[in-house]
Amino acid sequence: LKYTHWTGTAWEPETVDWEGDVGWTPSLALDSADRPHVSYWDYTNGDLKYAYYTDAGWQLETADSVGNVGSFTSLALDSADRPHISYYDGTNKDLLYARWTGTAWHIETVDSVGDVGSFTSLALDSADRPHISYYDETNSDLMYARWTGAVWKTETVDSAGNMGSYTSLALDGADRPHISYYNGTNSDLMYARWTGAAWKTDTVDSEEDVG
Repeated sequence: LKYTHWTGTAWEPETVDWEGDVGWTPSLALDSADRPHVSYWDYTNGDLKYAYYTDAGWQLETADSVGNVGSFTSLALDSADRPHISYYDGTNKDLLYARWTGTAWHIETVDSVGDVGSFTSLALDSADRPHISYYDETNSDLMYARWTGAVWKTETVDSAGNMGSYTSLALDGADRPHISYYNGTNSDLMYARWTGAAWKTDTVDSEEDVG
């Protein structure tokens, strides 16, 4: 796993983790002090890994090691700079979510209906509640999940063909989700947003194989 940053005059690369074949599907976030945090997959051990930078250098942790877990990671930091990670459970074909409570990693299964949870993208709303976009491999659909404060709510966003791989999620000022993703049927770049009453989807680019 490598990390590089711009010093103001040049790029400064460094190695973060070199124990085995590590660094797959990384996701980067900066905390309130602009220090980097990275979630990633340890391919050798099939683990979800997490790295963060301190005055003592890079600190490495295994967030989840139960089965073959940790691919398709997406990382966000909450208002207390605590990490939240969405990722794929390759053993059970589920969407998983991990968060650091301050003392331990708390792990939950978000969706386990079919082969779900690849191409995850995580965002936290104004109340630090997680929202996740992801791909349903079984039905070839774009999916969306959110934590209400009590339960996970999951829904299908787009099912008009092979939709939903390579997702990227962002929340607007009203905490409404916006998702970019790939249309595998027509090879197009797509965009979906929640209007407050329904999902509206648009084709952004359809020139050749894009998205």
